Amino acid sequence: MPVFESRAQMLASTAKAVDASHAEEIRISFMSGGILDVARPAVVIRAVLQSVRKDDVTPPAGMRTAVGATRTKLFIERSGYDGPMLVVGDSVRAIERRGKPAYEVAWVDDNNATRLIVELNER
Repeated sequence: MPVFESRAQMLASTAKAVDASHAEEIRISFMSGGILDVARPAVVIRAVLQSVRKDDVTPPAGMRTAVGATRTKLFIERSGYDGPMLVVGDSVRAIERRGKPAYEVAWVDDNNATRLIVELNER
């Protein structure tokens, strides 16, 4: 087991290991007012794209129902990303997945020590 000099070093090493096995090619297209932003050219990166399906929802009345809601997040390793900061409305495409699904940035968390965490809505 490796010995790390700091917690930050350990977290960075863990993020690199996760990316090595789970990252995929992602294209980020930066938008401005719903059109491509020429001042921020598109970038292709490797990042972890995670979709979690929430099948069961309990409504307030206590009745169980099945709703196919999916939450998707993009995890970008900070140390390997030198592109522009993502903002709400930017476009993300999973170019290695079948059908190349597209998403829109709904929210960006840049407070994580090792990752930019981007919540996405399906397009």
